[in-house]
Amino acid sequence: MKILAIAFLVVACTGIIIPGLSFAWEDPPVGTSVLMTASCSGDDVVLSIDFNVTQEPGAQFVGWIVERTVIGLCVEEAWVTEVLPWPALGETHLDLTITPEIGFFDAIYRIWAVDVDDNEVFIYWPQRHNYAHADCLPGPTTVGYFVYYGDNVYFEACTDLCWPGLSPFDGIYPDGAEELIGTGQLMNLYGELFSGMEGDFIHSTGMAPSSFTCEPVSNGVTTWDGLKAQFR
Repeated sequence: MKILAIAFLVVACTGIIIPGLSFAWEDPPVGTSVLMTASCSGDDVVLSIDFNVTQEPGAQFVGWIVERTVIGLCVEEAWVTEVLPWPALGETHLDLTITPEIGFFDAIYRIWAVDVDDNEVFIYWPQRHNYAHADCLPGPTTVGYFVYYGDNVYFEACTDLCWPGLSPFDGIYPDGAEELIGTGQLMNLYGELFSGMEGDFIHSTGMAPSSFTCEPVSNGVTTWDGLKAQFR
């Protein structure tokens, strides 16, 4: 079970921020697919990446990157690699070890192609995946309440601090979740997050009463001072 409160919030912001970056609505590189999974090595995240390239990409593509999105903290997305050269034809496997730059909150990692204008372009993933997440750090994966969705147990996530919402059609929750329905108890939910056909879902490994708040964020931005104030 993970800790319930932040003892220290250590920030060493080493992510490679690209201020002018935008997502490009252009066709994915033909002949390339990628699958990435994540695992933990202590607090580090190990990304296992498998490319399958059957055709050289178009000349507009200069390489690929890994981008992180912090879970539960509304900070700018950042590249955690430089632009890497396109994999060779055939199958390529590599492992990347990422040291999280924010030492409490987990992150989602995505792979993008990068074009000559520094735009991110989608690369095909098999199995309908489009990111990898490993539950390595103390922060929760999402925060909210257990409710009924029809006759099924569902975790309704808060909108605070960019917690991810969950699909009502998937998900594995800890024992005791149903008993919390109607109690008004705000809960931290821990576990690995996955991308599914109807949105994100979780294979939860634990839960605990939450010290976060659960109110809408008016401007979509959270300051460190405001966040730390919740735990004083």
